[in-house]
Amino acid sequence: MRLTFVSIISGALGILSLSAAVHAQEANTRIASMPYADCLAIIAEASGEIDEQPVRLVDTSDQTTVRIPASDGFVTVSCSRSDNQMMLTKSPVPEAAGMSASR
Repeated sequence: MRLTFVSIISGALGILSLSAAVHAQEANTRIASMPYADCLAIIAEASGEIDEQPVRLVDTSDQTTVRIPASDGFVTVSCSRSDNQMMLTKSPVPEAAGMSASR
């Protein structure tokens, strides 16, 4: 079952609010300070909830960025070891483009 942006972001931000201060950068992006390992744990939890692996866009020793499909688009999660930050960005799929969030 695919989750919506709201459920993925709300779940992750609920976890973030317990462990770090969340700063709104723009309507679709949230940044939080947190250890790299905690950020990776959130990615693992989100992928477990949708029962599929996220698409890895960047995977280095200092940064991990994944795209998690949702029923109404995608959520991109970036973890930075050097900055100790997590960035969540939601991206709707334009219906006019005839695209789908499904892989």
